[in-house]
Amino acid sequence: MGPEGYGEFMVLYSFMLTVGFFSNTYPTIAIKNILENKEEKLGVLRFLRIVAFITGLLFFIVLSLLSPYLKDFLHVSSSFSIIIIALVSFLIFLENVEKGYLQVENRFGMYSFLNGLELTLRLLFAIIFVEIGFWINGALSSTVFSMFFSLILLMYINKNLFGEIKKLPFKRIIKSFFLVSPSGFFVYADDIFIKRVFDPITAGYFASASILGKAYIWFILTLFSIIFVKVSEKKEKAFKYVKYFFIFIIFTFGVIQILLSLVGEKVFLLLFGDKYSQAYEILPLYIFSILPLLINLVIYYVNISLEKAFVSVYLHLILYYCGFVFIKFASVIDYLTYIFIINAVFLIFNLFLFLKKFQDAHKQSIQQ
Repeated sequence: MGPEGYGEFMVLYSFMLTVGFFSNTYPTIAIKNILENKEEKLGVLRFLRIVAFITGLLFFIVLSLLSPYLKDFLHVSSSFSIIIIALVSFLIFLENVEKGYLQVENRFGMYSFLNGLELTLRLLFAIIFVEIGFWINGALSSTVFSMFFSLILLMYINKNLFGEIKKLPFKRIIKSFFLVSPSGFFVYADDIFIKRVFDPITAGYFASASILGKAYIWFILTLFSIIFVKVSEKKEKAFKYVKYFFIFIIFTFGVIQILLSLVGEKVFLLLFGDKYSQAYEILPLYIFSILPLLINLVIYYVNISLEKAFVSVYLHLILYYCGFVFIKFASVIDYLTYIFIINAVFLIFNLFLFLKKFQDAHKQSIQQ
């Protein structure tokens, strides 16, 4: 697609995935409520399917109506791209309920297989649609087709479409929504605004580096989804699980930096082509800049499983986005420096609260 086309695609794709993070409420609600209502788990599943359908439909309508305004704000060329994102937002709510049920059933092999299959189909459809001339909208539409196929498979695997419904308290759903939804808005924030900050070529260079950085983020968060279930089941062992996971993050970060220095540039150019040769130098800096964000996200997800205070995550999110909107960045280095500094500041604050929380819990257990 070239740097210019890829830059615009990543703005739209990042916006699509950010909107989709609202749906991350549903796997969490499924995990927590099915664990608490094991005898009525199928009723909980059916209830969440209904709620997900209604929520997804509302998102589809709102995004479709706002598509002309979002097109201008994001500096993209077509309102139809926003309509495609609206359709994805409808499907992803339904899909995430089904995936949450797989997780709580400890069917992680099937969960991983379906995720891999969906991403593979997304890639294949994207290549086909771009090659036959649908360009950016074709690449976006690949998500609709792959997600629809995945949803059919999930509903076939999970079955139990009809039967009794276990209604959940509306207050619990709202609480889970406010606990879960903000965390997802961090991952793609930097890509959403690149067309507002950089020229089209630089935006494309940044997008190519950032997509590999986000692969690292999702590798870690996908592994953490297993820990999330364990923490939800055994809250008293949360600190132990998370401590070792932090060590694992630092270890993988070191391994990635070594691999980048040895074979990173060759692999990068193999993936993107010689026209992205100037973009590779961004990648090691990008991986370094997002490390504090990644650790913050793990802390926030632990807080979700423990249903602890989440005021700091909203403050973090608001300030993070305000910086992208209002600060004038002179270069990519300035952009990455901002990403690192604001997330590092909140990491210090969150680690202090996180460690203090478990220290207080340990003292209480000793006193008892």
